[in-house]
Amino acid sequence: MIRLLRAFGGPLRHNPDFMKLWAAQSLSAVGTRFSREGLPMIAALLLHATALDLGLLVALSMLPGVLLSPFAGAWIDRTRRRRVLILADLVRAVALATLPLAAWFGAVTIGQVIAVATVVALFSMLFQTADNAYLPTVVDQEHLLEGNAKLATTDAVAEIAGPAMAGVFIQLLTAPIAVLFDAVSYLWSAALLGSIRRKEPPLVTGDRPPDLWRETSEGLRFVFAHPVLRPVTLCLATLMFFLSFFAPLYVLYAVQELGLPPGLLGLVVALGGMSALVGAHMASAAARRIPLRRLLIGTLLGYGLVLAFIPLAQGPVWLAVLLLCIPQLLGDGLSVVFFTTVTALRQKVTPDALRGREGGTFHLLTGGLGLVAALVAGLAADRIGIRPVLGFAVAGVIASSLWLLALPRDDEL
Repeated sequence: MIRLLRAFGGPLRHNPDFMKLWAAQSLSAVGTRFSREGLPMIAALLLHATALDLGLLVALSMLPGVLLSPFAGAWIDRTRRRRVLILADLVRAVALATLPLAAWFGAVTIGQVIAVATVVALFSMLFQTADNAYLPTVVDQEHLLEGNAKLATTDAVAEIAGPAMAGVFIQLLTAPIAVLFDAVSYLWSAALLGSIRRKEPPLVTGDRPPDLWRETSEGLRFVFAHPVLRPVTLCLATLMFFLSFFAPLYVLYAVQELGLPPGLLGLVVALGGMSALVGAHMASAAARRIPLRRLLIGTLLGYGLVLAFIPLAQGPVWLAVLLLCIPQLLGDGLSVVFFTTVTALRQKVTPDALRGREGGTFHLLTGGLGLVAALVAGLAADRIGIRPVLGFAVAGVIASSLWLLALPRDDEL
């Protein structure tokens, strides 16, 4: 895997610790698609879940992570981040492995699916917060954008291969068995992370004893007093709120309302990986050539506009597939450029001692609003239908770009 990734080139290919981190994330990225597609498929096809059931699945799985994310950020700032990454991988592997085991005995329930999704979401929050704080440990600041772009590249490759493989595996082997692949990928990831040799810098804890409440408040004040992080965080929170309408509804919309079989849906989603791959390769060059403020606003607006083709999808299967492919082929690339650039910007302006708390604040807002959105989406879809709800979400994605107008001028970023 590491030899394969070196073919992508760039200065970071000579950084062995980054290559291990990259390989670990690449392996688990493909596996994650199996759970992302598999858990809703288990609920929709095996357990005949409604839109409200899937809304509850997403919302309840996010709740513990939302409540604990700011405290998790403060804890991560006081511990070795690589240990958190390995722990999160191992716990997620064990949780996911329980689904095929229960399926073997014919005992899968919606309660178990929600419980597994909750554990995976909680430890994914811990992993993402620690990972965002850990990357600058293995990558110098001038290579942060390249590092994030490379991670986005393999995430895009996973988006090409993962959903298509997941759809085929789900169709041939059933969703619970397909989810087992994700559990194995987390074990591979933990092993690679355990082989990283670069030592983390000394923890900056100050002279005062640990106080998670105080340290969490310090993180919140830092984010909302910062001229860059405040508008960026509010934009991302609003964006994730409206994108979270798609999480409980997209699979249900495609499978039940448009009549797409799982294998074909997997291929449609995989097309987005091609666009994301192009976006990941273009992110560094785009950030060098286009003023940062204009780049962020432009890519987010473009992403919102192409998402509008999702609620417009209708008619025979070939036409519905064609309309669903447009946001996959265009929108995913724009979103990768946006998220890669904004992540590197967050890492650049946040001191190492506050990176965990900055990430915790980010997850508190995005996860909290995402939880509300998932519940609202499920309730609203059962009352007025999935299509109007998705149309409302598209309008919100476009409106979220307004926060970025408050960013400082490009020469101040």
